[in-house]
Amino acid sequence: MSKLHQLAKKNRTKMSGVFAVICLILAKPTPVSLLSGTVLIAIGESIRIWSSGHIHKNQILTVTGPYSLTRNPLYVGSFILGTGFMVGMGVFWMGVVFLLFFATVYWLTIKWEEEKLKNEFPDDWEKYYGTVPRFLPVWSLPDYRPGEFSWSQVTKHKEIQNASVVLFVYAILWGKALFL
Repeated sequence: MSKLHQLAKKNRTKMSGVFAVICLILAKPTPVSLLSGTVLIAIGESIRIWSSGHIHKNQILTVTGPYSLTRNPLYVGSFILGTGFMVGMGVFWMGVVFLLFFATVYWLTIKWEEEKLKNEFPDDWEKYYGTVPRFLPVWSLPDYRPGEFSWSQVTKHKEIQNASVVLFVYAILWGKALFL
């Protein structure tokens, strides 16, 4: 694994947090921009919760629920969520920086995770890799396999805390829009 891969893997949460703080400081939200981003924020967090309720990290190769539609539904949810926040923050150039940041950090992370999964689950990985798209379905949806959703998995993966942070940041943006 290259040093850049290691940096992205180990520090993506910290880097995302620093980026979020900078964005909050520079944001110029308005009620219209915040309302415009709300749907994307809700969709993104919903996808993250749905994904967290299906994944069994380091135990099995999860191929059901949202993982039957994309190999990286948590990151798809994060991307949609982040896009919603960028719309809500009301500063176009921050959205461009977000796209570059996300593309770089998560592309490296996804490459590292795919290599790990290929080594951990070699028999299941090849079929999964060949039938389910990496990020978004391009031409058609793969076959959906429902699997079993578990709220205990959502809790285990701390997605409730993530949703709480999302609401907190959204409230800060509303405060900034209404009072500053």
